[in-house]
Amino acid sequence: MSAIELTRQVAALPLQEKASFLKMVHALEKESPAPAQYSGPPWPDFAQRLHGIYGNKVTPNSQAIIDEGRGQC
Repeated sequence: MSAIELTRQVAALPLQEKASFLKMVHALEKESPAPAQYSGPPWPDFAQRLHGIYGNKVTPNSQAIIDEGRGQC
């Protein structure tokens, strides 16, 4: 069912049933947890991997780039 069809059906309900329906929708909105920022697979520790390959020659801003990619900034 599309949103337009649902809206039309709710609009056609008697006033009491419409109010009851809207209360249930609002209750569902309050109960739903906030979505997670990133739901993909966990990222490896790139800083540790780069350090293992290059030693102390890792660029100082690489962690900022990794954090941005993970959605943590």
